[in-house]
Amino acid sequence: MDFSKPDNARVINKLKVLSELRSGEYSRAELSRRVGINKVSIGDMIQDLIKEGLVTEGKKDSTSSGRPGTLVSINRNACRAFAFDIRSRSVSVSASDAMGKVLRFERFPRNEETEGLVKRAIERMSAGENIRICGSAVTGYDSAISDSLFPQPVAYIPRVIAEASAELASSRTLENCLFLSWSDSFDAAVIKENLIHLPTLPHMKAQKDGQCECGGRGCLEVAASGKALLERTGAASVRDLVRNTGYASAIKEVLRPIAMALSEAVQATAVSSVIITGELSQIPDSAYAYLEGLLNSLLPPARKMTVSRALSGEKGTREGAAVAALNLFFYRTDLLKRLETIENPGYVL
Repeated sequence: MDFSKPDNARVINKLKVLSELRSGEYSRAELSRRVGINKVSIGDMIQDLIKEGLVTEGKKDSTSSGRPGTLVSINRNACRAFAFDIRSRSVSVSASDAMGKVLRFERFPRNEETEGLVKRAIERMSAGENIRICGSAVTGYDSAISDSLFPQPVAYIPRVIAEASAELASSRTLENCLFLSWSDSFDAAVIKENLIHLPTLPHMKAQKDGQCECGGRGCLEVAASGKALLERTGAASVRDLVRNTGYASAIKEVLRPIAMALSEAVQATAVSSVIITGELSQIPDSAYAYLEGLLNSLLPPARKMTVSRALSGEKGTREGAAVAALNLFFYRTDLLKRLETIENPGYVL
């Protein structure tokens, strides 16, 4: 894209306005101040965005001095973002509004009817309102599901990135944190100045025995993943492992290999806290206290680590995937970051 062209520059400025409105509703004067675009241009852009159905006007701004301006905000019905989470035993579908709120959610078992059920769910979630679909985000994709099923454009993202995105989109201030996704399998990411995927962490050595699919022995994946626990306990599902207190002892047993892997990971990444995401993050508070104690016993005395569960719980995957789809296909967050790097060479992604 040639950003020297007026039409392209105007599109970028509209994206900047939409990005700012994502954080709240503002008057045109306040938007002009926050975005750094003159009031006349802001007024013209807001009118265009209203005509396009992307922005809506609301009440008067009672906080400003002088003549109050009309507050404008994102039109939540401007688009729908789809999220698909593909697991070994199920496929879930959700549709979210332009602010990332999940409006509908359905889960289906994996069998020969799955694709037909998912297709009909997409049709139900898309019908009746003539709302544009901005795109889809897919977590846990495997080739057994046809990618033509997903509304285009589509992005394939690691589950832990979706779950971490949900946490970052919440009110929590997170920095220098390690995310460990614990579900049927493990995955990890770290937030420094941006979110970095750590796909090798699940294959760190956590015990002596156990052949892993990666070819190694004693990996965290084979020692403590949901899949390993299901094979060991005979539980009906990963969710059942958390909800049925009869599996508490099995959960406790795998906390030691998790602590072993985390002790290596937190020292290698120099993080200051750990957040557990995924379905198995819903273990009791007592289990978190035990895991934190184990981890700190393995670390040098000067390194004390907190371990907590994700606020978004098992909803984090679909909520974070919706945020990812909106970032990529509606708000174009990555594009704006790249432009900021060009405009401000000292800015670090």
